[in-house]
Amino acid sequence: SHHHNTITGDEVILFDPFFDLYVNQVKLAGGTPVFVPLTFVPYNNDSESYDGDDDTITGGEWVLERSELEKKITSKTKAIVLNSPHNPTGKMFTRKEMMILAESLEALAPSNCIVLSDEVYKYIVHSPPKEDEESTSALCKGHTHFAALPNMWDRTITISSAGKTFSATGWQVGWCIGPERLIAPIHQLLPYVQFCASTVIQEALARSLPRADNEYLGYDSYYHYLNATYTRKRDLLVAALTQAGFAVPDYDRTPGGGFFIFARAGKEIVDQIPPSYIMAPNDAAPGGVARQDWALCQWLAEEVGVLCIPSSP
Repeated sequence: SHHHNTITGDEVILFDPFFDLYVNQVKLAGGTPVFVPLTFVPYNNDSESYDGDDDTITGGEWVLERSELEKKITSKTKAIVLNSPHNPTGKMFTRKEMMILAESLEALAPSNCIVLSDEVYKYIVHSPPKEDEESTSALCKGHTHFAALPNMWDRTITISSAGKTFSATGWQVGWCIGPERLIAPIHQLLPYVQFCASTVIQEALARSLPRADNEYLGYDSYYHYLNATYTRKRDLLVAALTQAGFAVPDYDRTPGGGFFIFARAGKEIVDQIPPSYIMAPNDAAPGGVARQDWALCQWLAEEVGVLCIPSSP
């Protein structure tokens, strides 16, 4: 969908941090990625609810600020990529934040600018927003479909994934939903990108979707089972990371979804990284050197046997 909608010089807005493949997908389509930073607000900025040393590394929340978005929208903006639940932070974009996006789109963007709403983790909302927000999805408590907002259906392509929903990412099959004028060019482009999805996997998906609505292993549906399973895994990993000295989101106060935990390395962890790993040459790392997060991940992989993903842009 990046390909059919962009021409050379068109700009595509990405919320930073972002799924790393987005950038080169935009460039491959001839577009120019434009980055709108999400603002990280650590819990220890909130003096009323935080009781600890100001130097302590804490978890926090990622926030979309209207001013950051509005100053990046130009006459060349052709698409905005929205990913909620969000890879890699686990952030749930609130309905209020989505309305900021919708209002900015209508007020500032060209009339042919669209939103690519990447909702592949919508069935894994393990910590729904506590505030009384109107959900637009019966099976995804706390999730808002951007296309369901006022006037947004005609400007939105909604993307879903069988691989994420059924925990089989090797399937490489998914679907997108939108108005015919936006979906038709995707049909035309698909043979040149994927040729076609596997017939066997398409058939498996067609059979799985109706069955997933039924009771499954003691749960009201497969989707309820999926959410409960990831919630247990989340709690197990949060406890382990916290014990190891990482700062993680507090899901009793911070909404979360997907299967990512965006952890911050505490001082005890950083002090354990061998100095030889810090700023060492690394062709794969941004700038060709391993900054702290890359050094930590390389050390964990080589010496501890644990794989993590560094978050530097």
